[in-house]
Formats: sequence, structure tokens, C-alpha cells
Amino acid sequence: MRKLVAAVLSLFVMTFATVCFAETYEMVYEAPNFTEGLKNDQALSETFTTPYGQLKIQARKLLQSKSENRLHFIVWLDDKRIDDEHYPKVDYGYTIRVFKNTSNSALFFSLESIERAMLFGYSPVNKKLEVYIDSLNYAHEAGAYPYIVALKNGDLVLAFEKANKSKRYRFTWDAKKDWFGYSDLGAGWSTINRDKQ
Repeated sequence: MRKLVAAVLSLFVMTFATVCFAETYEMVYEAPNFTEGLKNDQALSETFTTPYGQLKIQARKLLQSKSENRLHFIVWLDDKRIDDEHYPKVDYGYTIRVFKNTSNSALFFSLESIERAMLFGYSPVNKKLEVYIDSLNYAHEAGAYPYIVALKNGDLVLAFEKANKSKRYRFTWDAKKDWFGYSDLGAGWSTINRDKQ
């Protein structure tokens, strides 16, 4: 009887630990198509608390720049500039989303357009902003729109959508490699708007 009780208790503890400490992602911020509403030389700035300090994101729509350098994107960590990039003008503008890994409170943010979606995050190992996911590196149908979203079930996915059909990749954090691993979830999904947070 003791062995049975011990086995049931250990099974309960393992199940509880799996449920409580499972990696899930929560969308904590979203600015859809924000560059469409920005006036020339106007900026969007947001600050987030991370395990590594205060992360500030600023995106400016530049009037005097060429079309391929229209969006100026700057990121600071505790007042130290860690990234400074220019991105092209795109139809419908850019969307920014910020995601929190609920198991370790790490923050990641996506910058996406109808042509490309990228997921960034601060690497304390390399002491710089890393591009962890770039939609250009994943197989998809030509002309499909890329989205990086957290689903209602807590999964972090890259979805490519065309004509309300979606191909998806799911991402999980590999602490040993300090990088994301992924699995191909295949095609035939319905629109991502039904499942995203």
C-alpha cells in the first residue's frame, strides 16, 4: 500500500511540476501597423522591465531617408544602445509585439510587415540584441504573410498565411543552446486570428 501511495504521489508531483513550470508565452504589448499612423520624424517609444534591466524600444519614421531606410529602429538596455537598424518602407506599415516567456520572464519582441517577421531578444551571454527568428529562413508559400504570435494555449509560433490557410512553426527555448528550437507543424491551419492571444 505504501508503494502505491508513493507512486501516486510522485506521479502527482511530476504532473504538477509539468503544468506549473511548462514554457508558455504571453503577449504583453502590441502596436499593430504603427508606422502607418506615425507622422514623418515622429517616434514610438516603449520601455519594458526585463531580467537584465530596462529595455527601451524606439522606432522612428524618417522623412529625409530613402525608402529602404525609412524606419529607424533603436534599442537601449539601461541607457546603453544595443541595436541601431534601418528598415524599408512597407505597405501597411510595421507591427511590434512583445512576448514574455512565463517560465523565466525573458522578453522577446517581434517586428513584422507583410513581407518579413523577425523575433529579437537580448542575449546576456553575447551582451547584444539577437535575431532569434527570421521568417526569411523558413519554408513557406510565395506571397504568404508572416506572423509571429503567442497562441491562446501559450505556444510561440511563426505562421505564414495566404488565402486564410496557414503553415506554422512552433518555437521553444533551449536553455543549453541559449537559442530557440522549432518544430514544423505543417500546413492547412485556419487563420491565425482565431488562435492568437
